[in-house]
Amino acid sequence: MKNVLIPTDFSKSAELAAKYGVEIAKQLNSGVTFLHIISTPVEWKKIPLEKESLYPETKAAIGSAKDALFKLERMAENQGVDACTSLIFNTGIEEIPKYISKNSYNLVVMGTHGQKGIDKVMGTNTLKVINRSTVPVLAVKLTDRHSLPKNWVLVSDFQDESREKFETLLELAQGLQAHIQVLYVNTPYYFLESGDIQDKMEGFLSTMPKDRVKRNIINARNEERGIENFLKSCECDLVAVVTHGRSGLLPLFRRSMSERLINHLTIPVLSLNT
Repeated sequence: MKNVLIPTDFSKSAELAAKYGVEIAKQLNSGVTFLHIISTPVEWKKIPLEKESLYPETKAAIGSAKDALFKLERMAENQGVDACTSLIFNTGIEEIPKYISKNSYNLVVMGTHGQKGIDKVMGTNTLKVINRSTVPVLAVKLTDRHSLPKNWVLVSDFQDESREKFETLLELAQGLQAHIQVLYVNTPYYFLESGDIQDKMEGFLSTMPKDRVKRNIINARNEERGIENFLKSCECDLVAVVTHGRSGLLPLFRRSMSERLINHLTIPVLSLNT
């Protein structure tokens, strides 16, 4: 784990995401980068210093952002986590995936707002980051629970295309010493017999002792309903899912699943695209 990226708009949910991100970095012995994007009326880096006074509101916003980023950096370092900050001007949040790849981040932690997770997230755009990121994105909804999730359910279609990303999430869970369960949702349109599902699971979990990871199969009309019903019967506090961006694979495991889960669940959702 090289570094954890924490985009922030300094909201309450972003503060919770920052705490989660710092705690994750601490446990993984990695650093964190706090990123804030600010919109300016001109290309700020190109205007002469003497002309900055023509934009007092922008200067004030930049000053406030720098102060807030410094406080986050100090918070992380007080917990023994190496931290740095990045303030970007006039860059849409859709550019974050490029920023991630360029700087070799291995995890993104973002906060969500409102009753529905994607109503407002970093300007209604967290979903764009989730859909385009090549690394896991943890979406944290503001709740009364502030401790890092320790009971994960890892949902997969157990297709060959999912194996590498599944192993990435499994490795992350192990690094955070989380208790892991895996889940297959058996739906009418993609029905498999139990033996076939179990064989697929064992192939994905071949390196894990059987007593370390509980295998689960649930029948439901669709994957989302199956996940929700399963959560009622367990004490899981994080859902991790591998989604697909290409057609021809299970439609309900496409990237739109992340949106539906964030909308309907109150616990964090960890998403990774194939």
